[in-house]
Amino acid sequence: MAKVFNITTSQDEKVIKFYNQAMVELCEFYDIQWNENTPLVHIVPDRKTFNDLWEEKTENWVVGDTMGTNKILYILSPDAYEKDSIHKYSDGEYFGLIKHELSHLFCQILFDSFEPLWFTEGIAVYTSGQLERYEKPKQFSKFLEFFETLGDEAYSQAGFAVEILIKKIGKVKFLKALKEIKTPVTEKSFKEFFKKNFDIELSYKWFNENL
Repeated sequence: MAKVFNITTSQDEKVIKFYNQAMVELCEFYDIQWNENTPLVHIVPDRKTFNDLWEEKTENWVVGDTMGTNKILYILSPDAYEKDSIHKYSDGEYFGLIKHELSHLFCQILFDSFEPLWFTEGIAVYTSGQLERYEKPKQFSKFLEFFETLGDEAYSQAGFAVEILIKKIGKVKFLKALKEIKTPVTEKSFKEFFKKNFDIELSYKWFNENL
C-alpha cells in the first residue's frame, strides 16, 4: 500500500539556528565549503511517522537518520523527543543530533559508504561533540564488531577511537585518507586501507596502547 506524506516548510528559528551553526562548524572541520545544494532537514512529527518512513518499527533510541541519502536528514521533532524516544530533550542534545546527521552527509562527499558503521558513527559522534555523552572506556573491546550492524559501542567506544586516531595522525592526514576509501567496503579492504594510509594494524591493541 502506498504511503503518502504531507510536507510543509518550517520556520522553526531554533532548528534553523542549529542547522546553520552546525554547517559552519562542519565546513571548517572537513575543509569543505558546502554553500550550494545544501542538505535538507525533514522534521518528523512522531515515532509512527518515523516507522512509516522506514517501513518498519524503529528502535526507541533512534531520533535521526539520513536513510542512505546524501542530502537529506530526518530528525524527530523536539515536541516528540521525550515522548517518542528514550532521550531527554535539551538544546545541546538537539544541536548535537543535527550536527551528527549532517556530519554523515559531509562524510559521503569524501567516501560513498556508510560502512564500517563503527567508523562512520565514530566520526559523526566525534565531529558533533557528542563524546561528552559517554564515559571514556578503560579498554576498547567491542566497537570493531560493528561493521554492518549497530550497537551502543558503535557510538561510544568508536567515538573515542576516532578521537585517538585523529589526534595521533592529524586531521589533515585523516581527511585526505578518507578520499582513498574504495567502495564497496569490506572488512578485509578496510583493514588494508587502514594499514596503507595510517600505517596501523586495525586492532584493539593499537587503540588500547594509545588510550
